[in-house]
Amino acid sequence: MKHLYILGNGFDRHHEMNTGYLQFREWLKEINMPVLYTIDELFGYCDNNWWQHFESNLATAITSEIVQEKVRENYPDFGSDEFRDRDWYDAEYAVENKLSDAYSEIREAFHQWVAQLEMGNKNKKIELTTDDAAFLTFNYTSTLQTLYGIDEDKVLHIHGKAGTDDELVLGHGVSEDDIEEILERDYPIDEENGDDYVTQRANNAAISGVYNQRKKVDEIIKKHEEWFSSLKDVTNLYFYGHSFGEVDLPYFRKILSVLNKKNVQIEVSDFNGENRASIDTFMQNEGIGTEQYSIINLKDKLLNKM
Repeated sequence: MKHLYILGNGFDRHHEMNTGYLQFREWLKEINMPVLYTIDELFGYCDNNWWQHFESNLATAITSEIVQEKVRENYPDFGSDEFRDRDWYDAEYAVENKLSDAYSEIREAFHQWVAQLEMGNKNKKIELTTDDAAFLTFNYTSTLQTLYGIDEDKVLHIHGKAGTDDELVLGHGVSEDDIEEILERDYPIDEENGDDYVTQRANNAAISGVYNQRKKVDEIIKKHEEWFSSLKDVTNLYFYGHSFGEVDLPYFRKILSVLNKKNVQIEVSDFNGENRASIDTFMQNEGIGTEQYSIINLKDKLLNKM
């Protein structure tokens, strides 16, 4: 194959689909207010900016407050006749359960929202080369298949596909060390002078609970290693609808590592130029010359131009 399309959420939004995270919030307001309450409790007040970066902000749970609350509620009564060794771990388990239940509730609502999304506007279809082409979509929707008639075997839904048995991949890109640093900043642990075993274990449970929401990019790439290896003859790349956020860059680097970079030509969509700096930085870091890539707006690729 010679052409590879790499599609992000901006591709679906170009087709006037309500796939933005702010629209997820509006859906929750109408359908599932309890999940909104859970989100506010877990992350604090969430303004528009927080929601626009919903996925990456899954790492911003206010774990310091959760740890303090659960330690206070579950601190062992060492002087009680009913004290048992297992009581040392009650606060730890309470933190684990609190985070696990909250994130599960959010993920379940997210799956329900994705499942009810309506098909995009066919009048917003753009020019796509379908012969000798493959499609890597980060979206959960079937826009390529339903609007463009692309064969299923040409499309890889790298994060899962709605309406199937696929697990939809949703997660942040923050490292465990960074999560620990945030928690220690908000709730410093003094192991030598006061903070005890109970608190330390609860703290570790909070770090693990948030880290477990990380998008396991390395595992996903390894799972699809054969597919990535099949791209070696691609000469034309099209990045449509991506913000070039850090969490998805390993996929892009993997693709470029397979290709002959000197021969590749790249087209990148950027809505209103808001991602230009991130795009240029990525290309420069990957050794892609400015003459090898161009930046376009998807509206200029419309099949039916008004």
